Amino acid sequence: MENFWSKILFNIGGFQISGAQLTLGILWVLGVLVLDWLVLVWGLPKLFVRFEVEQARKRQVRRRFQPLFLYSMVLGLIWISKMDYTLFQDKQRWIGVSTLLQGLMLWQVARIADLILGRVILRSLVRVRENQRNPLLLGGTSGVTRNWQTSNRYIKYAVYVVTLMFLLRLFQSDFVFFEGKLGKNDYLLRASNILGACLIILLAQLIIWVIVHLFLASFYRRRNINIGSQFAFNQLVNYFIYFVASLIALNFVGVNISVLAGGAVALLVGVGIGLQQTFNDFFSGILLLFERAVEVGDWVEIDGLVGRVRRIGPRTSVVQSRDNRSVIVPNSKLVLNNVTNWSHGDDIAQFNVSVGISYKSDVQLAIQLLEEIASSHPSVLATPEVNVRLIAFGASSLDLEVFFWSSEFRDIDDVKSDIRVSIEQKFRERGIEIPFAQTDVWLRNLEKQ
Repeated sequence: MENFWSKILFNIGGFQISGAQLTLGILWVLGVLVLDWLVLVWGLPKLFVRFEVEQARKRQVRRRFQPLFLYSMVLGLIWISKMDYTLFQDKQRWIGVSTLLQGLMLWQVARIADLILGRVILRSLVRVRENQRNPLLLGGTSGVTRNWQTSNRYIKYAVYVVTLMFLLRLFQSDFVFFEGKLGKNDYLLRASNILGACLIILLAQLIIWVIVHLFLASFYRRRNINIGSQFAFNQLVNYFIYFVASLIALNFVGVNISVLAGGAVALLVGVGIGLQQTFNDFFSGILLLFERAVEVGDWVEIDGLVGRVRRIGPRTSVVQSRDNRSVIVPNSKLVLNNVTNWSHGDDIAQFNVSVGISYKSDVQLAIQLLEEIASSHPSVLATPEVNVRLIAFGASSLDLEVFFWSSEFRDIDDVKSDIRVSIEQKFRERGIEIPFAQTDVWLRNLEKQ
């Protein structure tokens, strides 16, 4: 038996295969086949049941595993038999068939990770968010889907950036993009530095998604936190994580943070005068997120513009007007100008409609009709009650005003129009005159002189 292990059984292209190598090769092939069976028949079905994967996606995942097992089988046989042909060699690196197979395996692992992380696990988590009664933030289920599509892209980019970093190390090809002096210091920028910085930014985005959609979302639902507060806190998390990630990324590419900070101070002093309004808007945005005087979802009136706040960005905010136009408003206007926020306290507000009646008309009847007309409109709230006031003795009319409460901020002009039409119809039926402006001119005959 001892002779069998050391005995050369046959030669292949100048490579000798011993009994021990043949036995190890057979065992390796059997081991890969068993692993293939365990993954495809035992492991993946559990994953599919756990995350409710559709049939087409199941077939796609299985197909991506098959080349990986094939590459690993061939690579193991090459290592056991030591039949590794040289494809390229110079003073710095050696690339053989095994190197190429390892690269193919890395790429296939990246494709599998991209598919399972983004389109199986993440998609399942997003499906849960879509089925919730109150999906996170404005946009409903479509907003959640857009978030998934964006996060899925970041997962894809992160997976392939990591793969490229391993491939550079595997093929010993970490290219130098820049080598020289920056100021008084030597500076070297490699491909791995750039990829590492990109990976830091991508991971920051993924961390934000996990914190906001997995941890904070549950916290918001338990505490019943309003949508504006959710957006404000999420933005602050974004700013903090991106700030830290940017510093780490700069350090990754060899930038001295202390030198950068000194240069940034000098730069800010130089351009501060020219960018006063920009900085004003930026810090106003931060102030809005902290003070929450205006929040996402609030109905506001700014310089005659009435609309709903859809987004508060670093420099500008987006207000969607009642005619569905998106108006870009500098954040400083929301902080420095007089802004009417109709959503503070409750999601209802008081509105009014004015009408004048003739001095000959029955005032008590007119007040009764106005109360009935406003109360009967479906968009007018029963509580607080409708209130009618005689506000002035006008030049041509008795001026009445009906006050009512409604939550229809967007279509309030349509509500007022309906009430005015009903007023005109009811007043005409009950003989109450709505006068128009008129002037009586009296002429007195002058005695002839």
